[in-house]
Amino acid sequence: MLVAVLLAVPDSPAERPTPDAVTVAAPSAAPLPSVKSYTIPEDFEADQMRVFAEPGDLAQTNGQVTFVVRKKDGWLVDFWHNQPARATGGQLGGHTHIDGLWQLHAVLHDGKNQVDVTASKVQIRGDSIETSTTLSLGAGRMRVTTSYRLEPDQPRIIITTKFDHISGGRLTHLNLGDAVKWGNTDYFVDGKRQKATFNGKGKWVGRQGASGDMKLTTLEGKPMLVGFRSYHNGLSGEIRTAYRNVALNPGESVLVQRALKYDAIALDTPAPKAKPGLLKLTVRDGAGKPLAAKLSVQGLGLTKSPDFGNTGGLDGAGRFVWSGTGDFQRSLPPGKYQVWATAGYEREAQNWKVEIKSGETLELKGELPRAYSTPGWLSADLHLHQAPSPDSDIGCNTRVISVAAEGVELAAATDHYAVADLGPSVAYLRQEGLLATPVATMVGSEVSTVGNLFGHFNLFPMQAGDLVEYRDTTPKRMFAEMRKVAPKGLIQVNHPRMDQIGYWARYKVDPTSMQVPLKYQSEYSDDYDLLEVFNGLEMMSEPKLRKVLFDWIKLLGRGYRYTGTGNSDSHNLFFLDPGLPRNFIRVPSSKSDATDLTVPETEIVESLRKGRVTVSSGPMLEVDVNGKGPGETAQVVDGKVPLHIRISAASWISVDSVELLLGGNGRRVRWLTVKEKKAPVRFDQTIQLDVPSKTFVVVLVKGTKALPNTFTPNIKPFAFSNPIWLEP
Repeated sequence: MLVAVLLAVPDSPAERPTPDAVTVAAPSAAPLPSVKSYTIPEDFEADQMRVFAEPGDLAQTNGQVTFVVRKKDGWLVDFWHNQPARATGGQLGGHTHIDGLWQLHAVLHDGKNQVDVTASKVQIRGDSIETSTTLSLGAGRMRVTTSYRLEPDQPRIIITTKFDHISGGRLTHLNLGDAVKWGNTDYFVDGKRQKATFNGKGKWVGRQGASGDMKLTTLEGKPMLVGFRSYHNGLSGEIRTAYRNVALNPGESVLVQRALKYDAIALDTPAPKAKPGLLKLTVRDGAGKPLAAKLSVQGLGLTKSPDFGNTGGLDGAGRFVWSGTGDFQRSLPPGKYQVWATAGYEREAQNWKVEIKSGETLELKGELPRAYSTPGWLSADLHLHQAPSPDSDIGCNTRVISVAAEGVELAAATDHYAVADLGPSVAYLRQEGLLATPVATMVGSEVSTVGNLFGHFNLFPMQAGDLVEYRDTTPKRMFAEMRKVAPKGLIQVNHPRMDQIGYWARYKVDPTSMQVPLKYQSEYSDDYDLLEVFNGLEMMSEPKLRKVLFDWIKLLGRGYRYTGTGNSDSHNLFFLDPGLPRNFIRVPSSKSDATDLTVPETEIVESLRKGRVTVSSGPMLEVDVNGKGPGETAQVVDGKVPLHIRISAASWISVDSVELLLGGNGRRVRWLTVKEKKAPVRFDQTIQLDVPSKTFVVVLVKGTKALPNTFTPNIKPFAFSNPIWLEP
């Protein structure tokens, strides 16, 4: 999932750069020997690489890096190191490059109108790739010519744009800049990490990530304006820059020059007031064996919570640290902290209030035994992003460790525009002794539509090399192609009500009738298998979660049998925690926790298809009617059914209420309170339900105490079952 909010560069006089004009040397006419320009060939395997390049696009390469300019619009869409990254090379065919850029292109703004420069001509010219176009802006007409040129043997692109005023009246207060996207990463301006919204000045703006740090730097000799905004912390918007503000008469022109480069970001952090101390913590399972785990470190009193950054590496992020073996070592400023150690819902947690002293080492040991057993159930996150996604900079190894540390047993790689496999990362980490907890994986992709934008859809399992057309298509065409590409696969509609990228939001599906307006029915399709009822963003708003949940129930009442799922949609490490929420998939061939991960993938897919699933952000929910569970049909005898409900939870997860919903209108037939207790089995009762006709039952579970180990505060436990179908 991606949410990008475009922010125009401020146009108030106080915030504009001072008008000026400077002459910059034009690019050389002769190509440099160590730099090669070429056209992307027809056999280019873009589907196996985290890149946007397509056959016919223009590229330039040197000994270190390659960039690509899109033929259709002249936008810079790829910039990668020529050496594939270890963390992803194996997963995506051995030749994957982690592209560090989503897109960059010139923009103009005259205080009233804003224009994204789209080129009508793209060509190789001398030592550069050149784009050109003419456009109208206010009272004038302009020609915009941009050249992209690599420096020899340097990971740096020199970008030069010439703005010619060719006709019309005088143009004033022209802001000349760029729009750049890097995805869901932290942005830095002049060495300082910025919040989700920023308006200010800087010599450079950049980001850290798995592909290496990257900076966009002005070459104009003075700071540029930088602006970006996001509606959600952790979801980074498009950056708008303004390098110069000019006034132009017809016949006048101006050049703007900047550089895009891979360059390590040295953080401008104040020197510590005191020498830090060291926290060493060892976490083991109930048998004293290593296991993957997560630490949450919260400052107490006057002590600030730590910020470990967000580089996409193995060192943690925000105030959290992950380990594949349960061995932690972190330096911390002197102060008082609360430290939580967790390893997923199914295990107990441990916490300490500690004081870190300057120059001293504090050693702790923790034990996280299983709180309850779940044989025949496999926990899975079916919506995860990592470095192959253009909007995620988490290395694949890091993603695997973060998933294992949350106790997730199955990780489905669902990257945008790429078919990815986390299996080789699991194998590598296990072989190197860096991962004590096994993780099963599934190959997949999030097919994210472009052009005719109508939503995001997961397809899994897939195979490397599978490709689904996502540009300027329709649901009917795309779903049919998905069935052809992966005939035994599952199609999941992701975040259906999300603005801009939600399927139902795009087609204005009526929340009362769940009908699609007549004008959309020719292209809309209901040929999918799974519905993401609970997306990680909905943890912040139970009303939003319930809205989609009751939409799903209405569809069930109309005869559809979509399996309801819950997934994190995690793009980074400490926002939208992986496995929160997750699915518990019934795998009946497994008879023990130890064998849950060894069941055939075909069994997992079949259980998902049939709805043998419960969804949770905390408690484990098991429901059945005479042995028939979610996704199965139970017989009604004499108008009644015995509904057995069992709820298990570790002592640190709250469970307060149980809600029973009957039929397609989601009628609440019971509301039961759960007494607070520390025992793992919180509720174990059989409820007699009156069932006068054919229907189905869905069970909801809630807790009122917030989870202690999440980035977003006040996240409360919530779980629901898929329907048990009831027939007289």
